[in-house]
Amino acid sequence: MFTQLFSVGIVPYEWKNAIVTPIFEKGLAGNVSNYLPVSLTCASSKLMERIISAAIYRHLLGNMLLSSTHHGFIKGKSTCTNLVEDVSDWTLAVQNRCGINVAYIYFSKAFDTVSYEKLFHCLYSYGIRDDLLRWLKNFLTGRTQQTRVGMALSELIDLLSGVIQGSSIGPVLFLIYLDGLAKLLEHHGITAKLFADDVKVYMVIENDLDAVKLQAALDIISEWANDWQLSVSAAKCSVLKIGRNAAADVDFRLDSCILPSVTHCRDLGVTITSDLLLTQYITELVSKAHRRANCIFYIGRY
Repeated sequence: MFTQLFSVGIVPYEWKNAIVTPIFEKGLAGNVSNYLPVSLTCASSKLMERIISAAIYRHLLGNMLLSSTHHGFIKGKSTCTNLVEDVSDWTLAVQNRCGINVAYIYFSKAFDTVSYEKLFHCLYSYGIRDDLLRWLKNFLTGRTQQTRVGMALSELIDLLSGVIQGSSIGPVLFLIYLDGLAKLLEHHGITAKLFADDVKVYMVIENDLDAVKLQAALDIISEWANDWQLSVSAAKCSVLKIGRNAAADVDFRLDSCILPSVTHCRDLGVTITSDLLLTQYITELVSKAHRRANCIFYIGRY
């Protein structure tokens, strides 16, 4: 059945309807922007997606088409590899009495705002063509979704953009879409690390010229985001200045907004401070463990 559907580039209509379940992330529970929309799709569709996404991964990795700066959705890469590489670079810079400026960039609803037209162009340029591209176009277009909260269902709405969060093929499609930014930063000699839609760029700051280069990197990200129709959440972005910083008084801008300079930042679940000590992170973990232990003890009493 999968072979026949693939050969004609057809996706059954029932596979194109998704039930969106909002998953609370953080912040105020009454704010809808603090929920992650995860789509529950047909099990048969997920099986076929998994087969196709595995073939796409083999094509991308076998031909070394992806930038090495990606650490999300790739076998052998993870938050651990991302943090180990970063902290190693930053530690060496501090030992050499240099400063590091790290700019944390966050896209707003990146998975949900991917342009189909631009995504199809990316897929074609990566050698994904003919029957496979035709099937992917049919899979992504003409989709509908409705949100479920408890036993209540919203009305059906058409999905006009975005890769489906909760699908098996969504991650690899988003990886291809964002790969252009990774390669653009590499081309300009800028050190970057990407994990899903989280981007960080950093540079050793020895003089004012290095600060200018980092600002140029932020300008590149802003321009790329505008061209590829992704919104940068400037309110969540920041600059962490580590070690003896020659650009301590320099303000960095992203899309005309001054990025706040911080002394500590949450980096893939780990608190990184300007002195690279883990004291604050360990204190947070111990405090969280005590709170949970107290809850368990309190419940056990009753």
